[in-house]
Amino acid sequence: MDRFSPKPFVDAARAAFPIANRHKAEEAILHLTPWVDDTYRKRSLGFDVLGQSVQLPTRLDFPRLSAGDGRLSCLPEPALCLISRATDGFLRQRAATSIATLRAEWAAPFVSALLGDYVVEVVEVICEALPQFDQALYANFVRENRAAVRRIRAQATSYWAAYYRDRFPEKRDYPALRALHQMETWAA
Repeated sequence: MDRFSPKPFVDAARAAFPIANRHKAEEAILHLTPWVDDTYRKRSLGFDVLGQSVQLPTRLDFPRLSAGDGRLSCLPEPALCLISRATDGFLRQRAATSIATLRAEWAAPFVSALLGDYVVEVVEVICEALPQFDQALYANFVRENRAAVRRIRAQATSYWAAYYRDRFPEKRDYPALRALHQMETWAA
């Protein structure tokens, strides 16, 4: 790699936040770089935020960080948003608990993407926080991201069918689909 090329994690973190919130990405990069496995292969999910395209990494690997790590409580919100994309489901759940009620446009893609998670405990964190959501913010997010919300709904439906049909016999009762329905109702 050319010594002037940013590390892959740095690129992924910067792409996950709108340009107007680039300082949020830089803050997260500063805190998370020591813990991230920068060789982990990255893909991304696209969303529109404040009229700009952002790309959330599908997964980031933090092999030297665990959900029980006390350092997590000291991390800033943007870093926790990136941790919500961790390969470790326990880390995602811990991050989800911290970011679920953030009232910021830049956080909405991270929170919404968690509804497409295959770990129902992560999804339940978001579903339980739904009454505290900024309805106008999420209504606008859904209107700007219809295709991405459909993709999240398809993921949630697939995980329900594959893993949670016995626990939630009625598809509409699956937490992710309930939350998505509520968000789409706000956007109607």
